[in-house]
Amino acid sequence: MKLGDRLRQVREVSKLSQIQVKERTGINNKTLSNYENNVSSPDPYTLKVLADLYVVTTDWLICGQQPIPYKIPPALISISTEDWNLLKKLNKLSPKKRKAIEILISDDDILDT
Repeated sequence: MKLGDRLRQVREVSKLSQIQVKERTGINNKTLSNYENNVSSPDPYTLKVLADLYVVTTDWLICGQQPIPYKIPPALISISTEDWNLLKKLNKLSPKKRKAIEILISDDDILDT
């Protein structure tokens, strides 16, 4: 598997469109398409930006094997296993279901009134 294949795979697993990646990173979606189709390769800075977005290592993007080894963000290192599993489940929800959960757990007291 080539770098572009891994970039596409991890973007799709992250449930992001090329447009969403563009909005979050500033990388033009045509440029991203060229990366994912192995037409061109990102420079080291851009590779780091993409790795951070997808929460994987640059090493994995360059030469990784299956499965995708997600990095645990530093803020989550002390998170409990139960909470980590909940976060993984939330990440798999559809945008509509995620929005419903966000409304339920928002700081607004809409349910208390």
